Amino acid sequence: MKSIIFNKPMKKTQLFLFAFLLFSISACKKDEPVTESTSLYMEEGYVVSSLSQSTASNAYYVGYYNSIPGENLDLTTKSSYEYFYPRATWKNFMFGQSLKAEQTLSKIAVSKATGLLTEVASIPLLSYVWDVEIINENLGVYTTGVNHSVHLFNPTTMEKLGDIDMSKAKDFPANERNNYNTIIYRKQDNKLFLPLYTDNTKTGSFYDAQDVYVEVINLTTKQWEKTLMIEQAMYPVSRGLENSMVDETGNIYILTQGSYGLDNQLGINSAKRSRPQILKIPANSTEFDATYKFNPVDAIGLNSLLVQLAMGTIYHENGIAFAAVSGQSNSARVLELVGKLANGTITAVEYQELSNSVFNDPDQRWVKLDLNAKTASIIQDIPLTAAYAYPFSYKYDGKFYFNVNNTGLGLNGFYVYDPATGKATKSTNIAKGGMTNHFIKLSK
Repeated sequence: MKSIIFNKPMKKTQLFLFAFLLFSISACKKDEPVTESTSLYMEEGYVVSSLSQSTASNAYYVGYYNSIPGENLDLTTKSSYEYFYPRATWKNFMFGQSLKAEQTLSKIAVSKATGLLTEVASIPLLSYVWDVEIINENLGVYTTGVNHSVHLFNPTTMEKLGDIDMSKAKDFPANERNNYNTIIYRKQDNKLFLPLYTDNTKTGSFYDAQDVYVEVINLTTKQWEKTLMIEQAMYPVSRGLENSMVDETGNIYILTQGSYGLDNQLGINSAKRSRPQILKIPANSTEFDATYKFNPVDAIGLNSLLVQLAMGTIYHENGIAFAAVSGQSNSARVLELVGKLANGTITAVEYQELSNSVFNDPDQRWVKLDLNAKTASIIQDIPLTAAYAYPFSYKYDGKFYFNVNNTGLGLNGFYVYDPATGKATKSTNIAKGGMTNHFIKLSK
């Protein structure tokens, strides 16, 4: 067939019509949304970040890489930002607080033009972001520092869709904070489960209740349903990324921190609530299983520790999960300082030394958990880590990336673990730029 453009007998009206159609098509294209092929943002690659802290300020260094970066990274050659702590990643976008530490929920991407982070859009808030969960391309959920705040938004358009009425939720009026640090989504029944974080800033504890409460929200009706409660458990957070642990059938597992010994409950005879525990909400249920409480530190034989830590949980499959837990016995110096604490003779300097030793020394190990059998085993290829700071854990392409910080061994990055072989090897390591935290994979 001949091209209509070169058909000599064509009338002037036909040429005019053809030109008009071309103009119309061109005009329509300008108004169409940006397609994947013309996206302004990186759609593949990795974002690695670190935090450099000083008495004057904090600097978050963030670098973009086309492939998984190796060792000896100098993130100080990359750009720094006032804040970078994404609470959710969806495709090639990250969602969290503003890069300028402003009170907004921001949608963040890596610019193709500059390779730097950029805020694509944002929703103004009355407080700071606490957690974000992306349900699908049209629905997301976020919580903030405003008590009992739960909000819905569209992650594609960044339009706020509404608020969930939480007026009937559990509240502790004497505590200034009654918030939701973790959003758990169970797709099997389209419901949200929000553990309550309640804190009185006038006390020395991080969590000011002796039981755990979880709010249930029906996303189909967009309404609060009920409050769950289980006794003798405290502080339902996992620190780090607050990864949800929901298995294939809909069983929900929630890690509780306990008290870190801040309630003077120390050692093997301390109250169960003051030690780490994993709790369970069975599939097809909106009640706790009162018979299920699993202490992963006890499971590796360290039940005699004065203070137990467990954090950074992430789910794999078939009841298998991972966490960073206390991994060795207390040192003689820690035992000495605890003795002084018990006798009331510890000095302020010694108390700070004790706190730093318990929380910041490389005393934790990454472990494999069997949530069904309630067993734990140390991943021997990964050395001790000071995981209390940033126990970040990620799952990409069937493999896991676990944060490891051990200054004595020169480790400040991630190990990659292959569950198919049970082996782990060193992956990314940051030489300059502060303590490593995020390791994010972008995708289309």
